[in-house]
Amino acid sequence: MNRDEVIIPEILINSELLTSSGEKIKTALAILDKHCETTREYLPYKEAIHIAEILISELNLTAEPVIAALLRHPFENGHLSPVEVEKGFGKPVAGIISGLQKIKNLNTKKFTSNTENFIKFLLTASEDIRVVLIRLGQCIYDVRNIASLQPEQQKIVMEEASLLFIPIAHRIGLYRIKTELEDRVMAFTQPEMYDKLARKIRETQEDRNQYAAEFIRPLEKKLQEEGFDCEIKNRIKSIPSIYRKMQVQKVEFEKVYDLFAIRIIINNVRESETADCWRVYSIVTDTYTPNARRLRDWISFPKPTGYESLHTTVIGPDGKWVEVQIRTRRMDDIAEKSLAAHWKYKEGKKSAASVEFYAMIRETLEKPVNRLAENALSAEKKALYSDEIFIFTPNGDLKRLRAGYTVLDFAYEIHTDIGSRCTGAIVNGVMVPMRHVLKNGDTVKILTSKNQKPNSEWLEFVRSPRVTTRIRHALKMENYKESEAGKEIIKNKVIQLGEDFTDPLISKLVVFFECESPLDLYQRFGEGRLDPMKIKKALLTIPAPAVPPVVREETFPERFSGVMTGKEDYIIIDQNIKSVHYAFARCCNPAPGDMIFAFVSVTQGIRVHKTSCPNARDLVTRYPYRILDARWRPEMPE
Repeated sequence: MNRDEVIIPEILINSELLTSSGEKIKTALAILDKHCETTREYLPYKEAIHIAEILISELNLTAEPVIAALLRHPFENGHLSPVEVEKGFGKPVAGIISGLQKIKNLNTKKFTSNTENFIKFLLTASEDIRVVLIRLGQCIYDVRNIASLQPEQQKIVMEEASLLFIPIAHRIGLYRIKTELEDRVMAFTQPEMYDKLARKIRETQEDRNQYAAEFIRPLEKKLQEEGFDCEIKNRIKSIPSIYRKMQVQKVEFEKVYDLFAIRIIINNVRESETADCWRVYSIVTDTYTPNARRLRDWISFPKPTGYESLHTTVIGPDGKWVEVQIRTRRMDDIAEKSLAAHWKYKEGKKSAASVEFYAMIRETLEKPVNRLAENALSAEKKALYSDEIFIFTPNGDLKRLRAGYTVLDFAYEIHTDIGSRCTGAIVNGVMVPMRHVLKNGDTVKILTSKNQKPNSEWLEFVRSPRVTTRIRHALKMENYKESEAGKEIIKNKVIQLGEDFTDPLISKLVVFFECESPLDLYQRFGEGRLDPMKIKKALLTIPAPAVPPVVREETFPERFSGVMTGKEDYIIIDQNIKSVHYAFARCCNPAPGDMIFAFVSVTQGIRVHKTSCPNARDLVTRYPYRILDARWRPEMPE
């Protein structure tokens, strides 16, 4: 490839689309051009300008992230310094490039076991959230041009797309991009199944169109009669979505009951969008019988991504299930174009920090921030994630810690034995002491020694309560390391004297030898500070155990009589009385004439039992305050 084969998209040249920053973009393009001319490598040149195009046309970003994407290769290869970037293009651009460097070398081999932590790290690694969107743009470009990559790189790109960027796109609300990435990933990873389903979709296209036209015809007529200006689309579900349904429903392609969806988009401009959507819903369900369990109201309660729509499933012609989606043009724009300015939180309910952060990314897509707002956004993001950092091990595993945690905290997080033998660490290639406070994104290799052991000074700088407890326990065990030997000495001597080795006996020895605890007693004997021959004298001072008085167990009739004493109220058992709600217990099935009582259950109301019921003793003993006197209505036949 040479320079002339790369066509610069019009959107990068037309500075009017990028307000006053057109000249800076042209300067960035010139720097990139010069860099590639020097290195004679034009693939990075093509990649950079097409990623920049994606950022503008598909992710709605403006000049600063676009410039950062154009300058990334010259910066990484040392042809552009941080000072030159900040001087020529401003601090925000320099910050974005710095953020891109932090996440450049993520070890994708560990994604499967650390997906959520990797996503969180990706979202918090930079001061500017637009770094995430540039990295998403890179993923989109790589997936679209997967054939140009080497096999090993292809695998990495698809893993990143599947495990990182598809979930991120979904949470942000970039549904079109999410669907495209899913489609391309499946075509690459499962080509045979993908081609099979694609072929079936083509083969059934004509029948599906005819059926959709038959389904839509009566709806169009009724909607027009009611004065609605609507666009009705027949939309086949994506191949990955169809494949997931086949797996969940455990059916073949032909038996997936909601293979396609009808989307009704209301063009009317009215004050009440919600009312319009429900009016259309009423027309749809008057025309076709709905499945009440398949109603999804994402208008009254929008998804966290800002998605708004009414979904229902109805029985169409020939008894086939059809999904119908109802939304306004504004709602459709939000869903299809990812314009999430109208994203809503449920009133009175605080969202989790991660949900709020995704909302901020969506706001960036809708309204690219100026420098003042950007700084405020970064401050808000810092507040949301101020208590979390993500640390890499040398093998690429990602550990989540509290902000302010030290090397020693991290060592114990890996394993207690590693923490106990920790002597320091190598952080980002630099040797540091155990008390060194870690930062987000650090790569840490713990250094250990077999001669190392916990000491009380460690308690001065560790921050984790759990680690503090472990260190204190280790110190305690160190102080009482001879306790096991001492315990055996005492046990052998007590048995030799013909006594049982019991807790009361040990308690007496603790008092006799003036020790603080049994552990202290064992330790002193283990260290040889106490004479085992004095144990006999200690045992002779133990008085004979008092014989406890024999307590006669209360009989159940006595217990029952005692519970009923003083209870003047009682309930009449008569099936004709509707004001008292009770039921006969199945465990004993009382009948008229049986001796009975009533038990007030927390979940089942009043239950009537025989006094001879197998469960009666337990109920009366444990819950006397729930026992009621119950009597049969006198005139009931026995």
